[in-house]
Amino acid sequence: MKINITKTTLLEGIQVISTSASSRTPYPILHNFLLETQGNKIKLVRTDMEMATIHYINAEVEEEGSITIPLKDFTDIIKNFPDDKEINIYTAENNKVHIKSGKSKFWVIGTAKSEYPAIPEIENNKSIALNPITLQTMIDKTAFSASTQAERYFLNGLLWNNTAERFEVVATDGGRLAIASHAALPESEEFKIIIPTKILNEVVRCISLAKPDKDSIIELYVSSNQVSFKLNETTFISRLVEGNYPNYKQVIPSKKNISYEVFTKELLAATRRAALCSDEFKSIVKFHVENNTITITSNSQTKDFSDELPTEYSQEPFECAFNPQFIIDVLKNVGSEKVTFSFVNASQPVLIEPVGNDELKYVIMPTRIQ
Repeated sequence: MKINITKTTLLEGIQVISTSASSRTPYPILHNFLLETQGNKIKLVRTDMEMATIHYINAEVEEEGSITIPLKDFTDIIKNFPDDKEINIYTAENNKVHIKSGKSKFWVIGTAKSEYPAIPEIENNKSIALNPITLQTMIDKTAFSASTQAERYFLNGLLWNNTAERFEVVATDGGRLAIASHAALPESEEFKIIIPTKILNEVVRCISLAKPDKDSIIELYVSSNQVSFKLNETTFISRLVEGNYPNYKQVIPSKKNISYEVFTKELLAATRRAALCSDEFKSIVKFHVENNTITITSNSQTKDFSDELPTEYSQEPFECAFNPQFIIDVLKNVGSEKVTFSFVNASQPVLIEPVGNDELKYVIMPTRIQ
């Protein structure tokens, strides 16, 4: 193999695949990425056996071939080459990879393509076209509520529920719930799948790097146990999460016996301050609403905090308590000037909705007040 390429193009390609696999793996080969020529392009591949990223970049290919190269070593070398000189890469005997730019020369030991895990082929079924900006928004507004606990593996992903009426992206960790909804996906069958949070975070990162315009599309392919996303020259492939997702609709409060609005920015700042004074072992923030005022309090053995914000509320005094981080996560992601808090009663979950946007819903379980 022998190729010539610019530093900028190569680094941009490496950036796309760089975080698609964990740095902690018992398999040394997974610290490598696959570099393979295809026509006048280079195919870059990274996998951790659960998901894979495939990205194509332009290059001058003098001799075709393939090799896997330690990603970190390769990246460090490329970053330290001069910006204005072409980079020449070629392979020799014993999987030696020579990397040259100007008078600077390196070589590293690679591994044959045959040693690298095979990337599964996605079934050639009909793709679903998604708007990447819309998709990025729906993931950003929900993914923070997904579980990260290994024992609750079926919650370590986002539920995609596409019906004839609506398309919903749902995340929960058992203590909170986030739902982003949109019109049903056009020209697609109904489906309900759980997609790992990991690949969705990578898709969002890729969309941010690509900076697509309003007319761009990202293609979704769904098979019985895999999902694939394709945006321009980048493809992500992942296994689906197996398991039964909880019935999230039954935890959404059906009544709004108690309701009040508050400015998002002000409540976010007050809740962050309250979190500084909550107990380190059981973090709690209390919201007390009375006479058009919401009082935010927290305390521990050594600290105490209180603050007041205006609201419109003239019913009986009402108090509830929450994990402050759950409230903070919602408020910093909701993207609206004001939010509505709605309750059935103090022991039931709260429904938080952005004022003027009916496509986002957040549900948080309250914390028992001692």
